[in-house]
Amino acid sequence: MNKDLYNRIVPFVKNHIKVLAPVCLMIVTAIVTYIALSARGRNTAAEIPGPDPGVVTVSDGNSQPEEEVPLVLTENTDSALADFFAGYYLCLSNGDVDTLATLIDQLETYDKLLKAEQSRYLDYEVVDIYCLPGYDPNRLIAFVVTNVTFNRYPDDKLPSYDGFLVERNADGSFIIVVSEPSDEENEYIEKCLVCDDVIELGNRITTDYNDKITASPELLTYMKELDSIVSTEAGEKLAALNSGEEIEMPEIEQYDVSGNDEPEIQMATANQTVNVRVSDSMNADTMGQLRGGQSVEVVEIKGNGWSQINFEGKTGYVKSEYLTLDIDVSSVVTIGTVTATETLNIRASASTDGMVMGSFAKGTTARLVSEKDGWCEVVYNNKVVYLSSQYLEIEYD
Repeated sequence: MNKDLYNRIVPFVKNHIKVLAPVCLMIVTAIVTYIALSARGRNTAAEIPGPDPGVVTVSDGNSQPEEEVPLVLTENTDSALADFFAGYYLCLSNGDVDTLATLIDQLETYDKLLKAEQSRYLDYEVVDIYCLPGYDPNRLIAFVVTNVTFNRYPDDKLPSYDGFLVERNADGSFIIVVSEPSDEENEYIEKCLVCDDVIELGNRITTDYNDKITASPELLTYMKELDSIVSTEAGEKLAALNSGEEIEMPEIEQYDVSGNDEPEIQMATANQTVNVRVSDSMNADTMGQLRGGQSVEVVEIKGNGWSQINFEGKTGYVKSEYLTLDIDVSSVVTIGTVTATETLNIRASASTDGMVMGSFAKGTTARLVSEKDGWCEVVYNNKVVYLSSQYLEIEYD
């Protein structure tokens, strides 16, 4: 790795875990940061004698030998933390920088403008949250894995991961710590960043990212162009703001990050047979199964990729990707109609691998939402489903 690049990135990561690649325009930076961390782990071990990276030394204050405790990255099981990050990323997607400022202990004006501009071009979906204990018992280090979607490429979800230093307040709420930690905490964070589990996580996300970007090189070009566009727009708005001019900010979808909204029950159908778990974690115990085609009440769609459901009179959780929400047909924008020229399968996704949800008889019509790559997205029986274009007659409005 280029030594100058290494020397610039490593101190930044060590001192600013606060937000490691906080927006998807920084995905490339996140990947480079990971590589730099890997190199740093190897170089440090060779040059500086001392404890192995990823091991915390604990002493009881006596003369007995010190105990080395490995750092282990664990999947988050705290629903309050999951809701916190769901709110955080929704603020990023919506450009709600005023609410975002309440979730971070410091947020400069330029950063607000930058995030507001970025929100015009991208959206986030939280996939997983992993945690390490913090140096302070009231703090933790969280790594949030997300899928990032650019407005020009809505079908391409790019994997990314962000690192945060998070503090739990006295009332149980959370806040992202951006202010400079102590030297001792900095040293601890440095060890966390180079522990085996964090490096492995970075390696996995890097591989997934490389696979996606290799398949869509035009997206990488767009990302680079967009980085310059957004920086210029944010800079111009900062200059206008400093001169006393009014500036336009994105329209914001209201969202209660405190979790005080009353739950809205929605109906959904299972795309396939899926386990129902007692909490929103793949490590949680199962309490039964939903069968493919079975209807279920959805209490909440969580930002971490899980949905809370009513299951046999109890609260359960399933991965949201296995559910298809029933919809209010009147709320869906359609562009035409389709009529079946032959009887064909109704599928839950635009693929021959998608679950068959029934049959669409010859002569049956449905409202068309979109058509792409040989598949039509249609509204049928209060659901958005997919039909092969090959067996349809399409008439646009």
